[in-house]
Amino acid sequence: MSYETLRTSLEDGVGRITLSRPEVRNALSRTMVEELEQALAAYEAEPGARVIVLSGAGERAFCAGADLKGLGDRGTTLEARESFSGLARILESITRMRTPVIAQVHGFALAGGCGLAAGCDLVVASDDATFGLPEIKVGLLPLIVMAPILRAVGRKRGLLMILSGEPVSAREAFEMGLVSLVVPRADLGARTTALATRLARFSPTAVALAKEAAYTIQDMEYGKSLRYLRELITLVGLSDDATEGIAAFFAKREPEWKGR
Repeated sequence: MSYETLRTSLEDGVGRITLSRPEVRNALSRTMVEELEQALAAYEAEPGARVIVLSGAGERAFCAGADLKGLGDRGTTLEARESFSGLARILESITRMRTPVIAQVHGFALAGGCGLAAGCDLVVASDDATFGLPEIKVGLLPLIVMAPILRAVGRKRGLLMILSGEPVSAREAFEMGLVSLVVPRADLGARTTALATRLARFSPTAVALAKEAAYTIQDMEYGKSLRYLRELITLVGLSDDATEGIAAFFAKREPEWKGR
């Protein structure tokens, strides 16, 4: 499938989606949000895509957030509501997807772009990346992306970003829990690919259930989470992939995953 605002490819189990509006630092237009939702769904339905890497084109940014030029052109209140729903649907869908999504972040990840990165399962950032929520400086608020950001960094650190509008470095973002891994800019592509390729070699069943568990228990009471995880480990332990993985371990060979 071809897209107007994205570039996509699939190789060695890794599906890649590149936000491709570098002339505006990959700002999220309505078209880009719609196409990103479509591209994520397409890879989720593709058995050959074991991992998805989301990145931004150009040297300047992963994503600078919403395209402010189109912000006021959203029609009626209900039409505007539907327009703003796109990013919310993307962030929610990532938590439900079996396929892990890795954000590969360089340059600026601001506003909705910061939230989009935070909403991915893993975030690999270059050491010169900058994260921020500057909306308050123009009288706006990062309301939709508050959900993944506050879950990642907590209320105190998150509100500081929201209310001050001040950016944080990649290292600060890592210490806050917004970023999974910080690497030199020159190594960003290679390190992200190595991580994605590694995940793509694991059991699709185990990876999918790991994601489900992580997102499900974050809202659970402790005792309930343990009981839920007990049921899940039973499913994992009895899966065909677990049987194959254990057999391959003792036979000293590579496992052949069936995804069930």
